[in-house]
Amino acid sequence: MYNVTVTKNKRKSSFSCANRQKLSIFALEIPFIMEQARTIANWIKQKPMHGRYTFTHEDVVNAFPEMASGTRSRALTREVSKGRIMSPLRGFYVVIPDEYALRGAVPQEMYIDSMMQYLGRNYYIALLNAGVYHGASHQAPMSFCVMIEPPTMREKITEKYHTLYFCKKHIAAEYIEKRQNRTGYVNVSGPELTAVDLLTYQERIGGLNRAATVLAELVEKLDFDKLDEKFVEMVPVSSLQRLGYILEVVLEAQNAADALYRLIRKSGVSLQIIPLRTQKANENHEVNRRWKIIENTTIEIDEL
Repeated sequence: MYNVTVTKNKRKSSFSCANRQKLSIFALEIPFIMEQARTIANWIKQKPMHGRYTFTHEDVVNAFPEMASGTRSRALTREVSKGRIMSPLRGFYVVIPDEYALRGAVPQEMYIDSMMQYLGRNYYIALLNAGVYHGASHQAPMSFCVMIEPPTMREKITEKYHTLYFCKKHIAAEYIEKRQNRTGYVNVSGPELTAVDLLTYQERIGGLNRAATVLAELVEKLDFDKLDEKFVEMVPVSSLQRLGYILEVVLEAQNAADALYRLIRKSGVSLQIIPLRTQKANENHEVNRRWKIIENTTIEIDEL
């Protein structure tokens, strides 16, 4: 009996020791595993304290080189699901400040510059959104409009934000303004380029009436005398004609219209007869002699 009892006690003692050792190792690993998950969350939380609201997947890899790829991905997915960050582009993330937590998204102005730098793309905030920067806030834009150079980018539509991308062959830096905001600087089309773009892309912003309403608020900011002939080469002449017609005939902004006409004459461009509104009958309508515009529609300005 004595030998048997000793043998059983040894086995019991041996099992208990091994079990305690495993539990001890697991207990040590639990804080480490939890700390890994918390580390990325804390790293993200601290970024706004240093004035940084964006980061890339590469930034996370560089910050946590020893962390497993799967752990990093799960941590980022968790932060997105909790509404702490958003990802408007694959591999690019935006920290959502507390004041935008309920909305679950931040205004595109806060990250568009960083995102375009990440992509290596030239851009500027355009059309109705650019108009807001110049004081034309009557027509509140429902979408965020961005002009880029080729290749094109697909528009981004979610329940929380809508970004439209417009494409032109070349963006001339001299007609772009740098505007400061909470996160840094953004590129915005100057008032003259904004005015021309409104006519070039009128169908995508709500038509001629809406474009003319925004122009009514931009008139005081327009200064075509400061521009050179290169500006005329960079934009559609038909848009300049429609712009000149609206400034002179609809808005009665004679000084701005005269300055634009002088710029066109200085460039040596010859104006051809075009309709004020495309895709509408041109027969039996008068032609404005100065701007060579077929007056085939009536423009109505919203009350400002």
